[in-house]
Amino acid sequence: MSEIGSGYRMVVAYDGTAYHGWQAQSGVRTVEGALILALAAATGERVRVRAAGRTDAGVHAHGQVVAFVLSRDWSPPQLLAACNSHLPEDIAVLEADRAELDFDPRRRAWRRTYRYLLAPTRVPSPIGRQYAWRVSPQLEIEPMREAARLVVGRHDFAAFGRSSEAGGSTVRTVEMAAVESRVGLIAVEVRGDAFLRGMLRNLVGALVAVGEGRLALADFAAAVAGGHRGAGSWRLAPAHGLHQWRVDYERPLTRGAKV
Repeated sequence: MSEIGSGYRMVVAYDGTAYHGWQAQSGVRTVEGALILALAAATGERVRVRAAGRTDAGVHAHGQVVAFVLSRDWSPPQLLAACNSHLPEDIAVLEADRAELDFDPRRRAWRRTYRYLLAPTRVPSPIGRQYAWRVSPQLEIEPMREAARLVVGRHDFAAFGRSSEAGGSTVRTVEMAAVESRVGLIAVEVRGDAFLRGMLRNLVGALVAVGEGRLALADFAAAVAGGHRGAGSWRLAPAHGLHQWRVDYERPLTRGAKV
């Protein structure tokens, strides 16, 4: 252990239903806040947590990557077990390992993958309702797939989101965008280098509008190419259908303790 501490990284999963998003905020329940409290209870230290991204209220995560520094040296299996013993049942640490003291999961991330789940049904099921957006069963998948192909590449996505930094660029690179039918659900999967605030939910809202015939493919294409909505309009997809799936790094993370 160094004189200033030991660095760690974790992969965390959570059901975002009961939380006001990732970022710790005074007076409200957040995922980061719950993780900080669990780490404090487990280690006796109140740490500053860095995350690969900040999910909004109601958004779920299957592979959120976080990093922090502890003054005491812990073995990854001990740290994983101790932290999980103090977390609520809707948050879990899936992996824990050592990391460089300055490891920044957000800046070091190479690409991110999100999935959005749609439930095309007239009658809402009480099972899983907090994980998928109920849409019309007449939703046409092929036009949505055609629209999704237009998203791939480097574009100005100002029509779909905004930078988290004042005056920041709205240009992003999307490596893959796919629409697939899966056992009563439709999954929209998008992978890219980074995403704007609101970008994924707006993209899904626009794709659904294309599938419903309310948004012309030409207007969708114009929004992607021109960086503004123009004649097109769509609903912002609700947060509860969005799932942060995984974060990849150019140099693969070592695999430490896993549940």
